[in-house]
Amino acid sequence: MEEERKKESEFRIKIDRESDSYDEFVAEIKNLVSLEDSKRLKEMLDGAHPADIVTLFRDLEREEELYLFRILPKEDQAYALVKMEEETLESFLEELSVDEISNTVNHIETDETTYLLSYLPSTKRELVLANLSKTDSFEIRSQLGFRESSAGRLMSKDFATVSINDNVRKGIINVRKKAKEIEDIYQVYVTDEAGVLEGFIPLKDLFLTPINTKVAKITNFSVFAFHYDVDQEEVANTFKKYDLFSAAVTDDLGRIIGRITVDDVLEIVEEEASEDILLMAGVSEDERLSTPILQSVKRRIIWLNVNLLTAFVSSTVVAFFEDTISQIVVLATLMPIVAGLGGNAGTQSVTVVIRNIATGDLSFSNWWEAVRKEFTIGVLNGLVLGTVTGCMIFFVKGNLVLGLVVGTAMFVNMIVASLTGSLVPIFLKAMRVDPAIASSIFVTATTDVCGFFFFLGLATVFAKYLI
Repeated sequence: MEEERKKESEFRIKIDRESDSYDEFVAEIKNLVSLEDSKRLKEMLDGAHPADIVTLFRDLEREEELYLFRILPKEDQAYALVKMEEETLESFLEELSVDEISNTVNHIETDETTYLLSYLPSTKRELVLANLSKTDSFEIRSQLGFRESSAGRLMSKDFATVSINDNVRKGIINVRKKAKEIEDIYQVYVTDEAGVLEGFIPLKDLFLTPINTKVAKITNFSVFAFHYDVDQEEVANTFKKYDLFSAAVTDDLGRIIGRITVDDVLEIVEEEASEDILLMAGVSEDERLSTPILQSVKRRIIWLNVNLLTAFVSSTVVAFFEDTISQIVVLATLMPIVAGLGGNAGTQSVTVVIRNIATGDLSFSNWWEAVRKEFTIGVLNGLVLGTVTGCMIFFVKGNLVLGLVVGTAMFVNMIVASLTGSLVPIFLKAMRVDPAIASSIFVTATTDVCGFFFFLGLATVFAKYLI
């Protein structure tokens, strides 16, 4: 074990991109692949974690990746596929034969197999499933039938159970049988004769209890379970809230059909966070560094066109005050201040509200608290920034009325920004639209339009004091 850890650590040092020897190591790998020296390559990869080998793939050509992949042990091949980015995985699976995929997925749990097969075209997927055992094929087909991003799609069908009417001795026997095919067992689930989930027993308690003790006596009936159609984001929030390591998944009758473990949830958290960040910027959640340029352009151009439309609305508001701007040229240099700070304030509110929606802290039952808080923040920020901006304009331009106009417009626009930033995500959530998709675009457009309107409108009213 110590030797394996040492080899794994040494390999990680070699593939560290910041290390001086990295380029030399990659060049040597490429050279050995070109020579098809599988023996030497296996020696170089000995003890490497599959995830680290996938990291190395980034600097190899596809043919080199495939050659390296094919000389790995089948179990390492399986985990390497699981660790690949989605677009890389999809194109990689196209290159592998049905037999290669079938032999690989036999070494991983059903949830990971389901994940991999979901990236295959339906025809090729069916051929792979036909190569698997009847039991595995049936379980994976049924799991692929669950809604994407649901607990059913996320769960593994590999779990240990014991009947509530059995004794501890029989429970231990069941666990030992299951341990041969399950990677990690955190707890043993207790069911009735019909398979309905009753509770769970921590693995340690099962092995430390006298073997003739009835299972019912050591069962913890406060068991966490998810219906198979629960959204994966809710699963992640529950795991975080209650510090869970594992939770059961049940069907409509309350029978256990799978389990979700903490390593699955960590992937959800990263996936959901990345999705929200990308969507807030108007970028597809599927976009990666490896995404083709034209595909990236196609995904981004839609929201850029929406931005263009909102920009025209803002310019229309400015055009309405052309006469005022032509008479008081200094207004043109001050407009971006009001609109820009309003946009930044709105983005802050949007970010906070969307995060609270994602974590479950904000719902329709307490939405007014969020709006009231953001309104109060907007008023206070508006007072501070409006006062500071007005004073700066007065000292720089020497015009008290101009300072008051800019300061007042800033004050009002900060309130608008905070209200819009809190209300838009809540409204989109009520309309069953992901708040991260378009909130920032609408908020920025609103603060631009209102900022220009309030500033130029006030300047028009007090024009005679500004000339």
